[in-house]
Amino acid sequence: MRVVIKSIIIVSVVSVFQYCYGQSNRIAPEAWVADIDYLESNVTQTFPDFDSNPGSKKFLQEITSLKEGLASKSEMEILFGIQKALGVLGDDGCNILPFQEAISTKLLPISMYPFEDGWYICDAKNKSLIGEQITHLDGVAIAEVFEKMKWYLNADNAFYRQRLFGAYGLIPDLLRVSGIKGSESMVSVHLASGKTVSVDAEGLSEYSKLNRKLPNDGYFLLSQTDRENENYWFEYFPESNTLFVQFQQISNNKKGPSFSKFIGLIKEEIKSGKAQKIILDVRYGGGGNGFKLKSLTDLLRESDQINQKGNLIILTSKTTKGTLLELSSILRLNTKAVLIGEPTGEGPNTVGDVKYVELPNSKIKVSLTKIFWPTSWSFDQRTTLEPDVAIAYSHELYQKGEDPWLTKATTYEVEEEKKVLDGQLIEALVGSYKINGRKVSIKKEYGKLWIQMNRKIKSFFEINTELFSEQEGVLGTNIKNVKLHYSKSEDGEIYPSTLEWKSNMLPIER
Repeated sequence: MRVVIKSIIIVSVVSVFQYCYGQSNRIAPEAWVADIDYLESNVTQTFPDFDSNPGSKKFLQEITSLKEGLASKSEMEILFGIQKALGVLGDDGCNILPFQEAISTKLLPISMYPFEDGWYICDAKNKSLIGEQITHLDGVAIAEVFEKMKWYLNADNAFYRQRLFGAYGLIPDLLRVSGIKGSESMVSVHLASGKTVSVDAEGLSEYSKLNRKLPNDGYFLLSQTDRENENYWFEYFPESNTLFVQFQQISNNKKGPSFSKFIGLIKEEIKSGKAQKIILDVRYGGGGNGFKLKSLTDLLRESDQINQKGNLIILTSKTTKGTLLELSSILRLNTKAVLIGEPTGEGPNTVGDVKYVELPNSKIKVSLTKIFWPTSWSFDQRTTLEPDVAIAYSHELYQKGEDPWLTKATTYEVEEEKKVLDGQLIEALVGSYKINGRKVSIKKEYGKLWIQMNRKIKSFFEINTELFSEQEGVLGTNIKNVKLHYSKSEDGEIYPSTLEWKSNMLPIER
């Protein structure tokens, strides 16, 4: 599984540019051409289903255009040209490797975040700037700066691009390449209060000192428990049976129980009856091993207590990606989990597992993703998982230290229970079928009807959801915008005819 950049270490992405920008010796154009050709060869051979990728033609066009214009470009423009070309593939794992040795690139010592009501400074070396709203950078409205820079923010969707912009937007070099005119060493920051401040760009170490955490990121506010640098942990809400579980990465902690033992601890809490409700927080991470998830997803699916509407809630954000995105998607298809928060940073079908490439002449290091990890049908082109319940995170809430995700989770009201099915209809629909080449079963369990599909090798896509009466000829499910249509033959036989999947109509074969 791809390791995803967490919000707390998003600063690391800026290191991407430092290797090349600090070089004083420009390599010859023919050497750059050789590097770009080498990159093109690796991309076309490595990226899964490259030829069918919607951005493949655009990638080749960007590469050709870059090579043709090398003589008139600076090294920054070439480097960002490579970044831009990789970006059209629509995958954040394809970019200039963000962990190269820093040499000279600088950025503003400011931590900013896109709240619902604008970009605000959460921390800064100049403490007088904290709490100010940024309206313009070098005289250009910040929304316009984002639009100009988005071509260099390699991400699966606009939501994760916003998070990247929180760091990339502070780099003068990238601002200039994006067409924002100004100094190479400082940026004029315009504030909603009417002030304009010239902020000098400094080394990465200064930015790293700033606080970039959001509510309950490695710290449980309700019990004031510090969980710094832990990949997973849980705490109970005070005086309640609600278990708060946070995953930042699906990899073993350096100290304490392994991931498998941690899942065993959750199982004990459920089995003892102490954990009546679970809130899974997957807002702040994404990396790790997806194959470790099955013990957790099976546990939550099979728990009669937890697998009830309102008893399993998943908190998502713009940075929910990678393995934690897979966890969210799997649970959404196999349990009655409710997603609360922001749209995720990736869609249900992610590309992961990174191959690292070093360009032979410039020595620039590039990451390329190489394996397709689906949690939905292959035709599903969604680039995000939309929450069932959206939150609005304002700067005022941030200042108050409030967590609107938790507020929504703890006040969530279960909607009216779905209507149970007629016993005759249940018996008529039970059987084995094929949908889009996959074997699917409609089963009767405990007097209820379920549609199930097991995962395949190298896939996390599986379905286990109850069917409910919705209207004549249509059964609803626990999955948003997924329905089963059934028909009646001339001789009165009732049979499933179509699976409606996010507006796609899939015929059911008997």
